[in-house]
Order: sequence, then C-alpha cells, then structure tokens
Amino acid sequence: MAQRRFIERSPLLLITEVAVLMDKKLRVKKRHLAKNIEAIKTAGFIAAAVCFVLTVNLPVNAQQSDFSTNSDMVESSLSISLNAQAITIDDETVFIAVSQFGLNNITNIIQSGNGANLSNVVQNGSNNEAIITQLGEGNVVNLLQQDNNNYFEIIQDGFDNVANVNQLGEQSFTVYQIGNEMVINITQYQE
Repeated sequence: MAQRRFIERSPLLLITEVAVLMDKKLRVKKRHLAKNIEAIKTAGFIAAAVCFVLTVNLPVNAQQSDFSTNSDMVESSLSISLNAQAITIDDETVFIAVSQFGLNNITNIIQSGNGANLSNVVQNGSNNEAIITQLGEGNVVNLLQQDNNNYFEIIQDGFDNVANVNQLGEQSFTVYQIGNEMVINITQYQE
C-alpha cells in the first residue's frame, strides 16, 4: 500500500518539475526577446537620426554622376558609410550599425554566436579603429569614438554582456567579457 501511494505521487511530482523548468525557460526567452527588441529599437532610432541629419545637411543639387553605379563600397581614406543590417539567423536577430565620418576609420565586427547580438559603432573623426568579436548570444556593444586616434577592442564570449564605451580623443581600451551578464560603462577623454 505504501509503495502504491509513492507511485501515485511520482507522476504529479514529475509534472510539477517539468512545469517549473518550462516556466524558467519561458522567462529566459521572454527576457532575451525584450532585450533584443529594445536593442533593435535603439539602433533603428540612431540609424534614423543619422539619416535625418545627413538628409538635412546634404546639398539638394546632387547629380546622377555623383553616385557609383555598380559597386557597393569603394576603398577611400574618406569614408561615410551607413550600414544598418538586421539579419535573422535561426529565428534570432543580429544587428550591425556602423557610421563613419572622417578619414581612415576602421571597424571590424565578427558575430559568430547563435544570434541576437547587437553592434552599434559611430566614428566621428580620423584614424579611429574598432575591433568587435561577439561569440555568444544577446551581447551588446555601443561604441562612440569622437575626435582622432581612438582604439577599441572587445571580445564578448558568453551571454547578455553589455559594453557602452565613449572615447573622446586619443584613447585606447581593450576588454574581454568572458562569461554572462557583465556590464561596462566607460567614458575616456583628454584632459
């Protein structure tokens, strides 16, 4: 009789444990989705603002001969490139936005995780360099390099890491976020 009561309770305990695990997974997915949607909204707003500024400040009398007809990108020391790409991989969204205003700016972004990574880079000035490697999922990099000769390198190997970095002239910063849910907020400037 005692053994029968144990068998009768076991399926109920098993169902309860499965329900708790499913609830935890659902909460994690909802949190990831909310972060991704917020990051995409922010990056979209920044891209729209930059496009608006360029639209207002560009001369109206541009002619067809001013634009290249067959190439996406031409190597030049003067670079103004707006590249906002939202790509879906396995139902996850990765987002890359790069804005460069000035001479000899370099940005190298590698996103090799399963998805849901965001890289947003703005380089205003000359000889700025950014190297971003995102190997996990849900990682975010927001980088502003203002003025000249800034260097930034980051490796995010994990989940839900955030780096918000402002470099305001002749600064260098390297960071490795190896793990989960790490946040850095850095502003570097000249005195």
